[in-house]
Amino acid sequence: MATICGTTPDKLCRPFDLTLDWAGNLYITDRSNHRVQKFSRGSSIGSTVAGNRNGTAGTDLSHFNGPVGIQVDDDGNLYVADHFNHRVLFWPVGSQSGSIIAGNGKN
Repeated sequence: MATICGTTPDKLCRPFDLTLDWAGNLYITDRSNHRVQKFSRGSSIGSTVAGNRNGTAGTDLSHFNGPVGIQVDDDGNLYVADHFNHRVLFWPVGSQSGSIIAGNGKN
């Protein structure tokens, strides 16, 4: 069976990690779309809560390049391991960008 990737809210492309928040919402690192998708409890349609909304990689603090690991704290803030940018970003809930909390963004 072929893998079908897409950038629409109901599709993922090479998802890597997932976590749940206290309310049961699902967060998935959508690695090849360079974003984090949030699926509200019971929904099959996600929304981009971190990263680029058009599926392209980047190096600035509003983009990821292959996000892999993810955690969410009790306030809904995200901690995302950004693989090819060699960093971990803290992404406050509702924010359009994150801040580096580990790594330096370089090899």
